[in-house]
Amino acid sequence: MEPIYLFTISGALSMAGALASRQVMQDALADDDEAGSEDQQAGVAKRYLLAGNLAVIGLIASMVYGWQEFVWWIPAAFLLVTFPAIYYVFLTRFLTAKGGALIYTVGAWAALVPIIGSWLG
Repeated sequence: MEPIYLFTISGALSMAGALASRQVMQDALADDDEAGSEDQQAGVAKRYLLAGNLAVIGLIASMVYGWQEFVWWIPAAFLLVTFPAIYYVFLTRFLTAKGGALIYTVGAWAALVPIIGSWLG
């Protein structure tokens, strides 16, 4: 697969996972008054915190790949403009933040498999 496609897919899904996890955590903080056990809320918060952290690690790996393959301004522009735009314009229409955080993170790590394979092989 072309490097620009790998970079775009893995970076966009990683950014989407991180932003969706952030949104879920903000919603959980805003809904503290809602009925529900604290243990259940803590379990949900831990799951999305882990998904967000894994998404950020995937984004860093994707950016390292981008800086190795392309001129410096391409990954920088994608990080600042393209990846957030893909999330806010397209991906928020497909899944809610709660459902998307985990799915986008898993998708990002699946897209990183060929990148990590090229580094190891």
